[in-house]
This record gives sequence, C-alpha cells and structure tokens, in this order.
Amino acid sequence: MSRLFLRAGLVLFPLFLAGCASMDRGECQNANWYAIGLEDGARGQPLERLGTHRRACAEYGVAPDAERYVAGRNEGLKSFCTYERGFSQGRGGNAYSAACPANLAAAFQSGYQRGRELYDLHRQLDDVQKQIARSKGLLKDGIPNPRQRATEVERLEDLTRESGQIETKIAQLESR
Repeated sequence: MSRLFLRAGLVLFPLFLAGCASMDRGECQNANWYAIGLEDGARGQPLERLGTHRRACAEYGVAPDAERYVAGRNEGLKSFCTYERGFSQGRGGNAYSAACPANLAAAFQSGYQRGRELYDLHRQLDDVQKQIARSKGLLKDGIPNPRQRATEVERLEDLTRESGQIETKIAQLESR
C-alpha cells in the first residue's frame, strides 16, 4: 500500500510543481510580454509578478522583455484601477491591492473602502444573527432560572436592535 502512495507521489509531484510555475516552456518561448503584462495588470498583479515569470522562464533559458511587460501591465492597470473594481475587491473581502499607480489609486481606494465597509457590515450582521439564533434556542429550550431567562430576553432584544441598525447601515451604503 505504501509503495502505491510513493509511486503516486512521484508521478504527481512534478505536476504539482508545474502547477506552481507561472508559465510553462511553450509559454516562455512564445511569450508576448506586452500581452502578459496587460493581463497581469488587468488582474491587479503587483510588479513582482514579473519576477515570478522571470524565474519560471529562466528554467528554459528565456528572459522576459521587462520593458514590453511593464508597458502592457501599465495599460492593464487602467482597467483594474477603477472605483468599480476597487468596490468589487473590497466587497469580496479581498486584501487591498497596492498595485495602482498614484494617478489611478484614489478612485480604486475609494471604491475599495466602501466595498470593504459593506463586507465588514455583512460579517457583523452574520455574527449578530448567529447570536440571535443561539439566544432564541436557549429561550426555546427553557431557562429555569427567572433571572437568567430575563437576562437572556434582554440580550435577545439588544441583539435584535443591533441587527436592525446594521441592516440600516447596509441599506444606506448600498443606496449611495
């Protein structure tokens, strides 16, 4: 049985390593560095991505055309560094991308902050709703001590108010 796992590992390990490389032999040898930079820029990849390509292609004796790559990346960043993309990145809970040049960063950052605020509010709402469900469950199961029951009812009321306040904030942000 262990030989089977060893053989499978020997076969799959090179495939795993190949999956980690940014480019394979054919891609390196036939690379259109402007197009690669354009695609990386449109995805908000940092400039360090060129180093990843350089390491992947060095194995095949190919060096990237850094000038063409940077020109393509700069063009691609124009479609990434927008308010809408920033909002989408923030709303999705993604880490802030500092890839945008100064002249485009303000719009992206503004959208990101608003999207991230919505993301955080939705997470808070989820947490409060879980606490509400837990509190309702306790009350449904019955709390024999009247004082503890009253405390739990108050807690449920507070959580319900908090949930409503968060929902209001979400609605206000989404309507802007």
